[in-house]
Amino acid sequence: MQYVLLLGDSLTQQGYESGWASRLSERYVRRADVINRGLSGYNTRWVLDILKDDARRQQLLPTQPGKALFVTLMLGSNDCAGFPQHVPLDEYGANLRAIIDTVRKHVCPVGGIFLLSPPPLDEKGRLQWLRDVGCDPNSCGRSFESMRRYRDASLRVGAEEYEEHGDVFTVDLYRVFLGRSADTVPYVEGSWCEYFSDGLHFNENGGRVVFEALWCAIEKSVKASHILPDRLPYVLPPHETLVGGSS
Repeated sequence: MQYVLLLGDSLTQQGYESGWASRLSERYVRRADVINRGLSGYNTRWVLDILKDDARRQQLLPTQPGKALFVTLMLGSNDCAGFPQHVPLDEYGANLRAIIDTVRKHVCPVGGIFLLSPPPLDEKGRLQWLRDVGCDPNSCGRSFESMRRYRDASLRVGAEEYEEHGDVFTVDLYRVFLGRSADTVPYVEGSWCEYFSDGLHFNENGGRVVFEALWCAIEKSVKASHILPDRLPYVLPPHETLVGGSS
């Protein structure tokens, strides 16, 4: 059966809890399997290490028969954290390119790769969550501005990959949540913070926003006619054909 592959960190692993992955699964019911390979806590370095190892790569990438319709990739929220997850910005960009190349080679998605940038960080909400769970607030390691630098890097990689290969499509989550002020505004607590459960991860409303942004990108992509569910046949015939046309 053909499939959709979701690659990323906890923002992807929790995609059913926040709802963006479950909404995607609902759209493709009986047309494609949606496979969630989100790895909580992982950065691009650790994901790339897995992809470089034949045995571990087979654990991460699907080996089932059937073509991949498309892949989503969302990494960077841990790369910009403190030790031990931190990955320098230049290495982050290089790792993203290498991950994209590996996915392109081993998965060969018909509709390409949808690269979702790291989302904005609600600093106040994250610090409060750390206090609530008994962690040192100074252990956060992330900031609104550092997340934006990694977001900028992911957008550059996506643009360069699209220009060279035409198969990488970016979804700018900073702009999705912050609008036109995404590039300039400093951290200011606002209504956008209501989309996060702990300052970092999407709640159900945030997951809906992410899904809608991703779905818009899918509909506008150059391969839309090959990957939209209404262009795909059902797996196995409708039940009416089994009972001579009666319902």
